[in-house]
Amino acid sequence: MEYKELGIGNKINLLRVKNALGEKTAPKQYISQLLDIDVVTKIAKIAMPIENKIIVPLEIGDIYNMVIYTSNGLYQCMIKIEKRYKENSLYVLDVLFTSKLEKYQRRQYYRLMCNMTVKHRSQKEREVELQDKILDNRFLTNDDKQDCINELNTMKFEWNEGQVVDLSGGGIRFISPVKYEKESVIVLRIEGTGLKDDDCVVNLRVIQCDKKDYNSGFKYDIRGEFVDINNVMRENLVRYIFEEQRRRIKK
Repeated sequence: MEYKELGIGNKINLLRVKNALGEKTAPKQYISQLLDIDVVTKIAKIAMPIENKIIVPLEIGDIYNMVIYTSNGLYQCMIKIEKRYKENSLYVLDVLFTSKLEKYQRRQYYRLMCNMTVKHRSQKEREVELQDKILDNRFLTNDDKQDCINELNTMKFEWNEGQVVDLSGGGIRFISPVKYEKESVIVLRIEGTGLKDDDCVVNLRVIQCDKKDYNSGFKYDIRGEFVDINNVMRENLVRYIFEEQRRRIKK
């Protein structure tokens, strides 16, 4: 284990995964700080998170995915909340490492819990036809190609609006008023500070679509992965996610 990479004061991101009964819960993210660690018992002492200037006493037994920011990169593991108490003037949590502490691999994408809007729609059959034709360069003349591009650029679309739950360089989860079939490909326009419109229109393959009862009525919880996304667009998303995370930690 890479405990030697950890240091007192390391910033921590906590993402709730399960409750004490082992049941999946609504995802919730908190920011904390590493205070101490016992490598023998695999128990770490962390500060109770603060949200809106209020201390949050996390529930004993709940399971979290913990990401630790070190000078040598990001490390992650699963933890269980073991104990909460006050030490001097500091509110503290004891957490047990329940999985191996591992360094984030480059192929992995950090998931940011966020609150932003996303516009989404189904693909039109003619839209897909034109895109495929342009991609395969199936034209006899340059004029034919330009006509195809012009038709695609002037197509009118009706967008639905949803609320993002979490975002990564590999995919997204959002709440939608409309249902999409599993394995279907839809179009997203992600709207958030630091993301230019031209950089955040992307196709998404729907992996899961669950109907849920929210306070505002029944909606669909949709998870998906980006497809046909170019490197520049993905890098822009990843850059935004990490810059937003650093901004939150500094607050």
